[in-house]
Amino acid sequence: MNSKDTILKKIVMFASVLGKIAILLLIAHIIIACALGAMYAFDIFYKEISTEYPFFILIIKFEAGVKADILPVLFFINNEFKIFIAFSLILIFLAAVKFFLVEESLVELVKKKDILTGKYGFSQIFLIIFALETIYAMILMILGITPYVPPLPHPVIVMIVAPVEEEIAARLVWIGIPLIIVDLVKRRSLKKGLRKIVTGWGEINKISIALILISAAIFAQVHVKYGWDIWKFPAAFIAGIGLGIVFVKYGLLSSILFHFAWNSLTYIPLANIVLGLPFFVVGLVFLVALAFKIYASGKSKENDKKFVSSPDWSD
Repeated sequence: MNSKDTILKKIVMFASVLGKIAILLLIAHIIIACALGAMYAFDIFYKEISTEYPFFILIIKFEAGVKADILPVLFFINNEFKIFIAFSLILIFLAAVKFFLVEESLVELVKKKDILTGKYGFSQIFLIIFALETIYAMILMILGITPYVPPLPHPVIVMIVAPVEEEIAARLVWIGIPLIIVDLVKRRSLKKGLRKIVTGWGEINKISIALILISAAIFAQVHVKYGWDIWKFPAAFIAGIGLGIVFVKYGLLSSILFHFAWNSLTYIPLANIVLGLPFFVVGLVFLVALAFKIYASGKSKENDKKFVSSPDWSD
């Protein structure tokens, strides 16, 4: 092994250690956010959210070029709205349990020597999307553009209600149901298709990529149409792609947890200050490593094709 290989190996190992630290920080953030979200939610069981919100009309909105309000449900703070909050809390709790038991084993994380070239999971996707969002924000800042940010509602709406409602509306409806229909067309079991909503489909294919992009565009358009300005579209579109990938790979509970962890950054004191830099740096490292991984895979397939088509291989 020459000196260049040794230096490269040390860089990879150092980057892997940084990656592990960032993932552990993300796990700690999820635990703290779950506790904080539960505190916010249980608090409103005994008092109203604020004088500005005596009640909420919770409408699941599906957007496809034109406005269409489907499934309008009236949730009052003193009755049905509390039930919906409790339901959302249960889903988020189950998502966190699934995350710790299945997707991000701390033991496996510690054992891995190089986490850059392995299978990209929930945490890596989260950090990559965080890096892309940060790069986009930097570009806007350099251009002197200040996007409009509407007044945020109570934390329980952003942290607890929105992740569940929006993942059902954007991911389950626009990705999950079409994939189940595709499975049925291929004569696969409906029971297995419904199970995949929780477990995920595992692999990304051409059909799921198209659905992820459609869902992300709808998700971004909804944000622009209901409060934000046009500069929110690219940011929401990037986030929608990450949420869609997580949904397809790991299921609805995982995309809800991703959305919950993302939104909760807004309401945890100093979260962006403490986590922003390590999340950005490590997300950038994962992004570069993923690009090299895709490039190397493409080169390998190209070499395999050349080998197969070569007239000398059969001699």
